[in-house]
Amino acid sequence: MIVWLSSHVLQSMCRYARDLSPLENGGILLGWRSGQDRVVADMRGPGPHALHGRHCFVPDHGWQVAEINRAFQASRGDLDYLGDWHSHPDGVAEMSDLDSATLLRIARRVSAPLMLIVAGSETEWTPQCWKVQVVRPLIRQRLIATPQELKIFDPPSV
Repeated sequence: MIVWLSSHVLQSMCRYARDLSPLENGGILLGWRSGQDRVVADMRGPGPHALHGRHCFVPDHGWQVAEINRAFQASRGDLDYLGDWHSHPDGVAEMSDLDSATLLRIARRVSAPLMLIVAGSETEWTPQCWKVQVVRPLIRQRLIATPQELKIFDPPSV
């Protein structure tokens, strides 16, 4: 799988991350599935009632669900929820145990969700993306988060 990330979305995520650094910030990823690939064309932030900490972030879930529905309706079904994103200020773009647990919880409701992390500081942020993968499907199914290839693209101006 390749995760295609709009440069505009990446810039927005980095701006959100900088705005609350050193606290974590985050939101949702919107786009579409293209075969095995995912195209992240839009995003939303945390919502007005989100909670931000040094090592955790709790989104405003109700607000985010309403935003997903609004984006879906406004795009006439083109944009859909692909997963979550959040920041690791002054950290690394790696999944923590809490991040893995969150992604697995999302996977109970959404097929192959993504988790994108931007890590860094004031001037430089590095993105990395994961998705849920089933391992040992014949014995006992187990879900793990696996890193995905991430490619940044410049969307057309129209």
